[in-house]
Amino acid sequence: MSTLTYDDLYHPGKDTDLQQKIDHEIKMREGTTKLLAAAKNPSQKLEAAKNLITTNSRIISYMRELQKRTTAEVMGKNMSVEGNLSPCKAQVSVSDIRIPLMWKDTDHFKNKGDHRRYAVFCLIKIGTEIYDSSLISNVDRSMTDISFDDVIVFENVPNDYKCTLEVYCHKLHEDLTIASTPKKIRKKINDFSGSVGRNVGKRLSGLSDADILGNMVLGPKFELVTKGSLTLNDADDTVRTYDLTMEPTADGSAYELPFFGHYCCRLAALPHCLTQAAMTGYLNLLVDKDTNKQKRYWCVLKNLELACYLAPEDVGFSRPQLCIPVTKSTQVSDADPRITQHPHTFHVITKTHTGRTEHVLSAGSKEESDKWWEGFQQHLLDQALWKHATEHMMVIKKASPLNLPLFLRKSSLYDDTPIEDPEHLCDSLVENMDDTELTQMIRTMMGEAQQIRGESK
Repeated sequence: MSTLTYDDLYHPGKDTDLQQKIDHEIKMREGTTKLLAAAKNPSQKLEAAKNLITTNSRIISYMRELQKRTTAEVMGKNMSVEGNLSPCKAQVSVSDIRIPLMWKDTDHFKNKGDHRRYAVFCLIKIGTEIYDSSLISNVDRSMTDISFDDVIVFENVPNDYKCTLEVYCHKLHEDLTIASTPKKIRKKINDFSGSVGRNVGKRLSGLSDADILGNMVLGPKFELVTKGSLTLNDADDTVRTYDLTMEPTADGSAYELPFFGHYCCRLAALPHCLTQAAMTGYLNLLVDKDTNKQKRYWCVLKNLELACYLAPEDVGFSRPQLCIPVTKSTQVSDADPRITQHPHTFHVITKTHTGRTEHVLSAGSKEESDKWWEGFQQHLLDQALWKHATEHMMVIKKASPLNLPLFLRKSSLYDDTPIEDPEHLCDSLVENMDDTELTQMIRTMMGEAQQIRGESK
């Protein structure tokens, strides 16, 4: 799903790679459009239309970023921060998404009115990383909320991130009443399967040629109905409630799907400073001030502490001999020469709820001492800017698996799909595939795209 990380965004000299990603998304859009043209039932069209919106969103996001880079280059602004300390990145996950609905009592409790249904999905964005949720296509007045089982995981996210959740909705017009549903669906399917070819997109969606060319959309029209945003301050290990902002409609009227104005989700952030070492190496710990006796340890600075082992091979296999807390309350300074005569020495003082800890450490050389000094400053900076996310390790749930079909294609769909004769392609697909196979092809193509994007990171 995601195709670009923040390392790509703020590292100069990668414009060519970004352009390749744009080209890849354009290719994916062309393939999805052809599969949508061949789709024969509403569920296939809805899934493909959702994929088109996701792909178009990525293209727009990449183009904006490319324009931003070009503008910065023209203005002589260097986006690189190399040589300066910057906070570490993090894994950020979004899960347990639930959007409550507020139906009228006559609709929900008394079961009156038409039995309209809706298809709903979400786009979750951080920067140019864009993920789509699963499609919920049976939303009606019997449902009090819309729940998504997806787990979205973003990699290499900076501390000042903004996570946006966009909700897209499509009303299923062919299902306005319970009584007329089977007849209308049968009529639609017969109309769809009766003729395919160059005008198949227009037949499927009821759009004019101007609509198709202008909007680059075939099939059902999804509308952005509401959105919400999250930041680091919203990160928590539990499910919390956040506000939704309704998007204005074209005619100023309210949307038929009655959103309550809030949504629930779990936004977890796991900074790299909790899982990756800021610095490793040998340090000498002063164990006796009177005799200036020291003990040599292999030290790992990670997860708000300096873990001291007897040897590097002990890391991960045995408990550390000593753990020195390195928290927001830690001060690192040059050691008082009256305490120790060893060179390259620094004093680590940490205030805790039980008192205060003090340790005197020394490195083997000036170069190593400078590296350790920078490592300590980096670890303290990470904690200061990641705030409460460093107080304990939030659980990052495993990302949702790809929605792949039962069969896997070894070669790319683009290697097997002719593009010089779209009309023949549609005829061939419709004649040789049943509904299940065509749906699988749509999902396979999007799955392959996700795999390609993952490998390109």
